[in-house]
Amino acid sequence: MLYWLPRLCLFLLIGAVLGLGILPATSEDIASTLIVVILGLGLFSLTLHVFPPERY
Repeated sequence: MLYWLPRLCLFLLIGAVLGLGILPATSEDIASTLIVVILGLGLFSLTLHVFPPERY
């Protein structure tokens, strides 16, 4: 469960930001935000794959 906790918090944060209208909700802004989130999650997953928490 702890492995999914950062991702869940990140999705909740993005949902709150878009839902509350803090960012302009144009399709281009939403697409940019989603691209950044997906890239961030990919780098996070890669980091956990290369450096598993049990080993280091």
